[in-house]
Amino acid sequence: MSTRKGRRTGAYGARVLAIAAAALLATAHGVAADAMPAQEAAAAAARTIRIYRCTDALGRVTLQNDTPCAKGMRQEVQTVDAPTPMPAYVPREERMPEVVAAERAAEAAAIAAAVQSPAGATGDAPGPGTPPDAKAAPAKPGPPPALYACRTWDDTEYLTEDAKPAERCAPLQVVGMDGVARADAAACEKSVDQCAVVPAETLCLAWHRRVDEAEFRWKFAGAKQDDDRRREYELLKATLARSDCPR
Repeated sequence: MSTRKGRRTGAYGARVLAIAAAALLATAHGVAADAMPAQEAAAAAARTIRIYRCTDALGRVTLQNDTPCAKGMRQEVQTVDAPTPMPAYVPREERMPEVVAAERAAEAAAIAAAVQSPAGATGDAPGPGTPPDAKAAPAKPGPPPALYACRTWDDTEYLTEDAKPAERCAPLQVVGMDGVARADAAACEKSVDQCAVVPAETLCLAWHRRVDEAEFRWKFAGAKQDDDRRREYELLKATLARSDCPR
């Protein structure tokens, strides 16, 4: 009797454990299923931005991202979709290394040819009657191209080879009917740079300064990976090298 009772008790305990395990498994699945909509809702909320349009007592308007307006300001709220994240930046040198290498080789060859061919040299073959072993004398270097010293509306000075002064838009302060400056409005007026030709006696000095400034913009102004600024520096340096300016 005791043996049969023990077997029945053991079988009953096994059934209880199986039922409990099934209940725990169903509960876990239910929790996971309930958590999915919450996670999706949180992800959807993260993809939106709330724009608050705040107007104060003077009618000045400010726009704020995800920050409610201050107390006493009229508030309008608009929910917009957040912009899609931009893909990770991959330098052009890594995306197409063969193309970049070919371009740089061609640029280096063009710059080397410019340095070796002084201004005014034509590079033509000797004319008829010229002895085969006679070599054309290299043309003497001449003065560098003309430069213009210019000043912008905000007193920024620069050098350029362009004889036509540049036009810019100088900002203006906008004032409302009540005499208060409007931060939500902008206006500007056309301004033409003031330029003057650099005198011949200081032209070489100005060219050295221009080359130094181009080198600084490329190497030291946070643009060392900027191919446009590198090319600008190398071409200006080549132009100065084939002139008669002292080194």
